[in-house]
Amino acid sequence: MNIEMFKIALEGLLVAIGIDVVFGEPRGFFHIAVISGKLSEKIEKKIGKKHRGSLAGFFLLLIAILSITIPLMIVFDILYAYDFLFLIFILLFAIFLKSTFALTSMGRHIRPIINSLEQNDLEGARFHLSMCVRRPTANMERGAICSAAIETVAEGITDSFTGALFMYSIFGIAGAIIYRIVNTMDSMFGYRDSKYLHFGRPSAVADTILNYIPARISAVLIYVSAYLLNLNMKKTNLRSVLYSLSSRNAAYSMGSMAVVLNVRLEKKGKYIINRNGFSPDVNEIKRSLNIFYLSFFIMTIFITIPILLIMSILIWVHIPFIYFFKIYL
Repeated sequence: MNIEMFKIALEGLLVAIGIDVVFGEPRGFFHIAVISGKLSEKIEKKIGKKHRGSLAGFFLLLIAILSITIPLMIVFDILYAYDFLFLIFILLFAIFLKSTFALTSMGRHIRPIINSLEQNDLEGARFHLSMCVRRPTANMERGAICSAAIETVAEGITDSFTGALFMYSIFGIAGAIIYRIVNTMDSMFGYRDSKYLHFGRPSAVADTILNYIPARISAVLIYVSAYLLNLNMKKTNLRSVLYSLSSRNAAYSMGSMAVVLNVRLEKKGKYIINRNGFSPDVNEIKRSLNIFYLSFFIMTIFITIPILLIMSILIWVHIPFIYFFKIYL
């Protein structure tokens, strides 16, 4: 068993969580989403209007992954090779790992919506919601605002941490970084419109594949968290709500949240999840946030860390990455 590998992977994870709780999101070029977003924008501009097919989109995704991941792995490996640089290594490791998942930022986005609704300030709630969703919020009523907020929290369980932590537990920080790059590019280009239908398809397909297992883990986390929080879950078959969305991955997290809260989630003209549920209000948003936080800690303690330990026993090496300087076997 490579105990050194497990210790570093665990230390990096715990420091990353501490950074999230104390400082929140890293700024600028210490954030994978920022790096990959800016890089992708520059490459897309150079490609121009002539190359908008799936092949161009694939090469954009590949270039983003390789040009970000490989240099970072080399930097980590160099720092790891020298004992006197270990503190710098673990700090940099943790900062970039932190940028692949998010815990406290969900509350920072959702609580202003809750506060506005509790003060019956619909205009304020619409404004804060517009920071979280792509859909127009200008004329949303209270129930629609609550629904969109709950959907954001539910889908965020997969996008914010389950996917990245799962990839980290199997493939180390390189896996988490690649996951966040793909997820970021899907959010930028994965639209079914005339501009990105073909160009964004590789990013959308890659995101769907990477989220296949995490989305189903998220559903389990939501059910377990709701049970531990003593929520009165309605006995609705999850299968009956999975076909409400074209994205099956999103349906697992959003459908599970709708079922455990017994609420009807609706995006007008697009979908209705759990049609027979109640119209959600601010209390259901609060409950969804509680589920979000508890799901994170269940994921970390009972899934991520045990898998890290198992992979260490199997001599799957997370650190170092390139082996140019120092090898532990």
